[in-house]
Amino acid sequence: MEKLVFILKDFLILFIEISVLFILVSMLIAYLNERYAKFFNEHLKKDSFTSYIKAILLGCLTPFCSCSSIPLLNAFLKAKVPLGVCIAYLITSPLINPIIVVMFVVSFGLKISLFYVGFLFCMILFIAFCVSKINTQGFFNEDFLKNDLEQKSCCSNNTFQSSCCQKPSLVFAKNSKTSKILNFKNKAKESKIKILFSQSFKEYKKILPYIVIGMAIGAVIHGAFPQDFFQNYMKDYGVLGVFIAAFIGVLLYMNCTAMIPVALALTTSGIPLGIMMSFLIAGAGCSLPELVLLKRIFKTSFLILFASMIVFIAISFGLLMFFI
Repeated sequence: MEKLVFILKDFLILFIEISVLFILVSMLIAYLNERYAKFFNEHLKKDSFTSYIKAILLGCLTPFCSCSSIPLLNAFLKAKVPLGVCIAYLITSPLINPIIVVMFVVSFGLKISLFYVGFLFCMILFIAFCVSKINTQGFFNEDFLKNDLEQKSCCSNNTFQSSCCQKPSLVFAKNSKTSKILNFKNKAKESKIKILFSQSFKEYKKILPYIVIGMAIGAVIHGAFPQDFFQNYMKDYGVLGVFIAAFIGVLLYMNCTAMIPVALALTTSGIPLGIMMSFLIAGAGCSLPELVLLKRIFKTSFLILFASMIVFIAISFGLLMFFI
């Protein structure tokens, strides 16, 4: 009974967190994309090496877990940011941020921490570059693309255009009295917020079933996963443990920040560092709940590709740690 209560509590926390993030982030990015379209075009919408670096730096500044990064990913895709740039952000956000770096330095020392950040930085750049060379259009679900086309054509509708697509300066140009103009502008701001919220909530309702399923899976796994698994089963596997840890980790749902002290305790108890690093990267970089959320946007082929990317990074770093 106690475990069931823990799982339900975990589910509610995860569900509320993702729901609020999705709506607020969608509204924010839609507003920023409208107001700072030139900035987006210059910094993120170009499929270039500098855009990958900027996306990685943005990921470093937004310390989300693997599921919490989905709302911003969705907003970026709606804003026409290339998939390669989005992937650079999506992988970076749960794996590299100031909190994780500080905890790594305190737990494992400066040398391993710098190696961790440098290795991930190079690997993410490489993966983003490889993704950019693929025909990414085939990765998206048809309904996601269809919804995107409908949003494109919204401004051709006269009713919507009058309330959303025209700039306030054009709407109020004919008003001569300053007080009336200010009044109209205030109403326009309120109207714009309502429109942004309405659009974000409409998107949220489409992804809601995926959020419920994904967070339920995450809560159940988090509550049911045995705490002494590594001590009992992984201690004597050697190099093979790096591979096993990566495949197990990629199915779980965990926060890298919360797992670092656990990883330190396990390594001091005799678990090889390479196995724990493989598990950390795989578990934080991808999860079954995240894949469920991504299914709303992408086809299964991309989900397999994305999970394979994270497993590859986790195993590569784990092996390096195992032999260094």
